[in-house]
Amino acid sequence: MTSIMRRAPLVLPLVGVVIILSATTDSFLTSGNIENVLVAAGILAVPGLAMTLCLAMGEFDLSIGSTVSLTGVVCCSAIIAGQPAILAMALALAVGAVIGLANGLVITKLGVTPFIATLATLVIVRGLSLAYSDGHDQIVSSPALKYLVGGRPLGVPMPVVLAIIATISAWWTMNRTRFGRWVCAVGSNREAARVSGLPVDRIRIAVYVLVGVAGGFWGLLISSQLQKGNGQLGMGFELDAITVVVIGGTALLGGRASIVGTVLGAVLIEAIRNGLNLLNTPPAYQRISVGLLLIAALAIRGVHRVGSDTAPAAAQPATAQEVAR
Repeated sequence: MTSIMRRAPLVLPLVGVVIILSATTDSFLTSGNIENVLVAAGILAVPGLAMTLCLAMGEFDLSIGSTVSLTGVVCCSAIIAGQPAILAMALALAVGAVIGLANGLVITKLGVTPFIATLATLVIVRGLSLAYSDGHDQIVSSPALKYLVGGRPLGVPMPVVLAIIATISAWWTMNRTRFGRWVCAVGSNREAARVSGLPVDRIRIAVYVLVGVAGGFWGLLISSQLQKGNGQLGMGFELDAITVVVIGGTALLGGRASIVGTVLGAVLIEAIRNGLNLLNTPPAYQRISVGLLLIAALAIRGVHRVGSDTAPAAAQPATAQEVAR
């Protein structure tokens, strides 16, 4: 039991939230509502898993919310212009990759800190999104785009399927591949990783590209839900993506990653949001709840930092020689 709680610390909080919301609302535990929670959590988990790699590397990307907006606008505009939906979605993902590549190059080649670099990208990309859309909704009616959220392969909602695929891929990457060990090595001690012969700059760039692509995919999912793109979409999404990773147990300073924790973090946040909706709580309080969760997670991490640093964790390299292999 202790091992399970160490690897998935959100199990008990999630159970507690479910019990409380089940006692205070009549519809929380209905099958339809549970599906709504899982769909929303699936949408959030996909970018959260990419952000997990970034935080495990000891860095973060504040521009992911703006990436959601621009990629959604690009996709919907391309569909309106008569492009096939598949091509439009591929174009949107390419835009996300370019944003991530730009972040990685600015950070590694120009030496700009991740906070400043991605904050600048947040502003620039948001401006591009507003300029590209001219401040108007890009409304579409595309069955192919709609399938990203509305599809049900084998009866399972498509966002849940995508989240399962992303979770398995992320877990395998962090626990069974050399790249995953390298990411954690960079997060543990960048200079030691460089001395060990790891291609540190290429690793960092690759992770930012992955985050950019995940942000683009997030934009496609949101546009699929709304059937539109808008320059204002995605505001504050960077907080959501970082929060699910931090509360899930990934070390904020790098070196460790909890893939399962990130997924549980997404479920927890969406369960709380769903419960607040059922209780007719104003939307502003949903943002407050996310911020409070982040503060609580950081506070608990600070209190238990010594114990957390000595506890075994997934994807933590043992030695520089092992990582270099």
